[in-house]
Amino acid sequence: MKCFRSARIQFASLFLIAVLGGVQAASASPVCAGALSTNPGDTVVLANGAFGDCTGTAVPSTLLASMSVPFTTSTSFDSGTLISAVYREDGSGTLDFYYQVVLNSTSTACGTANQPACDPIARETNVDFNNGGTWTTWAATRGDAVGPFSAGTVFPMTADRNAAGNVFAFSFAPPDGAKIQPGQTSAILIVSTDAKSYTSGFSSVIDGGVTTVGSFEPAAVPEPISFALVGGGLLLLGGIRRSVKR
Repeated sequence: MKCFRSARIQFASLFLIAVLGGVQAASASPVCAGALSTNPGDTVVLANGAFGDCTGTAVPSTLLASMSVPFTTSTSFDSGTLISAVYREDGSGTLDFYYQVVLNSTSTACGTANQPACDPIARETNVDFNNGGTWTTWAATRGDAVGPFSAGTVFPMTADRNAAGNVFAFSFAPPDGAKIQPGQTSAILIVSTDAKSYTSGFSSVIDGGVTTVGSFEPAAVPEPISFALVGGGLLLLGGIRRSVKR
C-alpha cells in the first residue's frame, strides 16, 4: 500500500510539472512556410514581396478580433485607415497579428487644388512584442483579400524588430518609389508569433510625422484551460498527501 501511495504522489507531481511547462511555453508555428524568423535586433529583406510572402496560402485559422481605425497624420498631409486583426492558428493555437494601411488620395490639407501633394507612407510599426514575455516572431505578407482585409498592391521592402524586441516594423523604403502612395493600399503585414493570448496595443504610420492608433499585441496570460489544469493538479497532489498522512 505504501508503494502504491508513493507512486500516486509521483504521478501527480509529474502531471503538475507537465501542466506548468505547458503554461510557460507555446509551440512555435509560423503563419506559412515562407515566413521569415525575426528575432530582437533583426532586419529581414522582404523585397517587395519576393520573400516572406504568404499570398494564396491556405492558413487554417480563426479570426478572434479586428478593428478599423481612421487616422490623419500629424503633418495633416495624409489620411487613411489602419486595419488590424488577430488570428488563432487552428493547429497550434498560436496567434498571428495582421495589419494593413489604406491611404486616401486626399486629406484635409493636401491633394486638392491649391494644396501640396500628400506624402507617401514610409513605415508602419507595432508594439508591444515583449511586454511580459519575449515572443518568437516571424515576418510575412500577403497581397490577397483575407477576412476584413482587401487585396493590397504595395509590399514592404524590409521588416525589423528593435534590439529591445518590443517594436516590430515594416518599411516601404528605400527607394522612395516603394512607399505607399496616396490612394494605395498596402499588402497585409503579418507578425506571426508563438503567443497564445492577446490584448489591445498600438500601431503607427510614419510619413513626415508619426501617427499612432489602437491595434492588437501579444499578452503573457495563460489560457483559462491552463489555469484549470494547474488547479486540478494541485488538488490531486494535496488529496493524495492528505490520504498518506491518514
